[in-house]
Amino acid sequence: MTKSILETINNKIKELQKNLILLKSVAQDVNEENIKVDMIKYWGIERGIQISIECVIDISNIIISALGIEKPDTYKESILALSKVGVLPQTFARNVSSMVSFRNILVHDYMKVEERIIVDILKNHLDDFVKYIDYINKWIDENY
Repeated sequence: MTKSILETINNKIKELQKNLILLKSVAQDVNEENIKVDMIKYWGIERGIQISIECVIDISNIIISALGIEKPDTYKESILALSKVGVLPQTFARNVSSMVSFRNILVHDYMKVEERIIVDILKNHLDDFVKYIDYINKWIDENY
């Protein structure tokens, strides 16, 4: 893996970390009853989650490309592919790959976004992004 690829991955990790700091700063105060009181804040939360998921997708695709493995057909499969080459544990990859479906709802407005899902992500799943970063960094440290 070249230095520029590692820099690109590190820049995506920094972007993800920045988003997580912002999301964590609002997570404590948000619940299903008040999440839409401030619509600008709500949109920011939605966008922050979307961008965070896209960072995970981007990092996964960069690694796939750098390793020269066949590019999966879907974003979900991109994350799952990292478990096949030892970057992510299989169970973790399956759990994290489910975020892609939620990202599609946010991006393509397939249906009404349920406030409970946003609150659940804020309260219970931001650390999944942190674990993802940890797995990526560990794999890079061990291999490059």
